[in-house]
Amino acid sequence: MKVQEVEAQLMAGSKRHHFWSNFWALPSAMIFGAVVLTGLLLALDARGGSAWMGDRGWPFAITGKTAQQLASALVTLHSTFSTLYFSITLLVLTLAAGNLGVRLIDRWISDREIRFTLGLLMSLLAASVVVLFSVDSDAAPDRVPRLTLTVLVVATILALGWMTKALNHLGRTVHVDTSIAELGRNAARSLSRNRQPGPLGIERETGVPILACETGYVDELDSDAILREACNRGAFVRFLRGTGDFMIEGEQIGIIIGDSSGDWVNQHLTCAAYRNDTNGPIFECNLLVEIAARALSPGINDFYTALTCCDRLAGVFATALNVRQAPQWLCDKQGTPRLELPTERVTQFMDGPLKALRQAAASYPPVIIHMIKLIGRLPCAGTTDEDVRAFLLAHANAMAQHGSSQAGTDLDRADIAGALETAQRSLAIR
Repeated sequence: MKVQEVEAQLMAGSKRHHFWSNFWALPSAMIFGAVVLTGLLLALDARGGSAWMGDRGWPFAITGKTAQQLASALVTLHSTFSTLYFSITLLVLTLAAGNLGVRLIDRWISDREIRFTLGLLMSLLAASVVVLFSVDSDAAPDRVPRLTLTVLVVATILALGWMTKALNHLGRTVHVDTSIAELGRNAARSLSRNRQPGPLGIERETGVPILACETGYVDELDSDAILREACNRGAFVRFLRGTGDFMIEGEQIGIIIGDSSGDWVNQHLTCAAYRNDTNGPIFECNLLVEIAARALSPGINDFYTALTCCDRLAGVFATALNVRQAPQWLCDKQGTPRLELPTERVTQFMDGPLKALRQAAASYPPVIIHMIKLIGRLPCAGTTDEDVRAFLLAHANAMAQHGSSQAGTDLDRADIAGALETAQRSLAIR
């Protein structure tokens, strides 16, 4: 395949990805579908559907004037609900940006239930406007869009029921613990994905380089598609850059072994101009630290949120400690290792978030004490890598030292020293 064709396919795939990740993509598609469906229903009314509904008697045998009033009421109802829901959504986004950080706005934008609800309300509004435009109060009874109005009323009643669930979901999304829990689960899930050792001798083989087609962050790497394609070609793929990593156009980001071309891999890789909260466990851990730091700021002063972030960070670190740090491979459906993603040593993975958390929480003894205790509880008793134990012990000592220097009373310093002593006993290097 020519380089120009690969770049064209990559650009087309990137455009599709950015279009559907747009907040308005799904609502716009639903509005278009609602207008088309309303047109079909009006056509059915004109071909006898209205007369058939009129033969059913009350309450379907409405007159033109009643139909106009009903259509006008539906337009008012749906415009009110659309405005209300959109206003609440903007409020949620504003609170999220102020309390949790602007990088988490992508979480609300990509929430399918919120986008579907907004699309549902706006598509019903669009359908009501089309029906109101088509109603003539002085028209003959068989020209009144009775079938269309009946379907629209039924859809409105169902939408009212859906709104009770949607408003509850919208209220939960602004709850900070919801985001913290989801970030922790996503990071742990990414770390615990089933991996296997690579094929024997594959590390010694050379292959065709995979070159970055553009400059930016690796936003999405479709590992399932790469595994499927590699299986069909009998190839093995090794990535040097993972999701969330920055790549420069033309640089080598991986190697493909067993195939004469690496261009097809780029078709399953999406580049973005910025990072978001789906860019891997390292970035998600940094977002948890950012939430904790914002919660501990003087303007918010919510150390319970910081404690929750510490709990989730400890959960992610526990998963990282249980994952093998040697190069691991993802397998295709036949169980053959085909794809290697970059594996960072656990001490490198945990170092940045722990340092950032210590610096942000030094003035808050409850947070420092809680994190030191969590470090002591991490499941490293069975590890044979004593460097990991020394690493955790060094961070526990650093947190205790920094927290003690900022503590205002001897009681706080004594509590910090007690937490450190407990952690030291748990992390004793044997």
